Amino acid sequence: MERYQATVLHRPRPIGLAALVAGAVTVAILGSGVMGTTSPGAADFVTQNVIGLVGAVLLALGIVGVRSTLVLFAGGRLLRWGLVLLWIGLGALAAGHAVAIGTAGASGMQNDLAGAVAFAGIPLTIGAHLIYPGTSLVGLALLRGRRAPRALGVLLVASLPVVLVGVPAGLALGMGALGEIVAWIATEGQIGVAWVAFGAFAALRGRMRPEQARVAAG
Repeated sequence: MERYQATVLHRPRPIGLAALVAGAVTVAILGSGVMGTTSPGAADFVTQNVIGLVGAVLLALGIVGVRSTLVLFAGGRLLRWGLVLLWIGLGALAAGHAVAIGTAGASGMQNDLAGAVAFAGIPLTIGAHLIYPGTSLVGLALLRGRRAPRALGVLLVASLPVVLVGVPAGLALGMGALGEIVAWIATEGQIGVAWVAFGAFAALRGRMRPEQARVAAG
């Protein structure tokens, strides 16, 4: 009975997995540009920012929902720091969308106030990029724990290096479709893939004990 309880204890809740996958997919789709580009004053500006806000919140809540699985398969300081950076980054991403929504609804805003709000968006944009080193640290924690598939750990570890290489490559390719695709793959696209992959792993193996998972990972 005790063995059975130890196995089921870390089984991720379906609602947490659903939030993780839905958030990751939403962030990836919004960043892909398939919904079109938008700007303040455009008819879909608020809609797209609401979708972005929901996606960031869902992804953050989903990571909270699978935290017990992460602790089971990784743990340690690397995981803790990775989660802290992830939650700060997702919080900044959500706040950025919230600020955009708020400014869109404040018609007739004075120039000084509008400038202050725009300036506040700069640190939020920078903070949102903490998602990438956070994901890489979680991947390192998984590799160090040796309880999850190496391919999954490598996929998450690649997050920051892919950003550092892919974004300049996308900019070098210019404003055309190819440059935009490369930049998306290096940012929101890879984050979506990484966390959907972890969600699939958690759903399939999250209820395993570490000893079982090590055999499966090998």
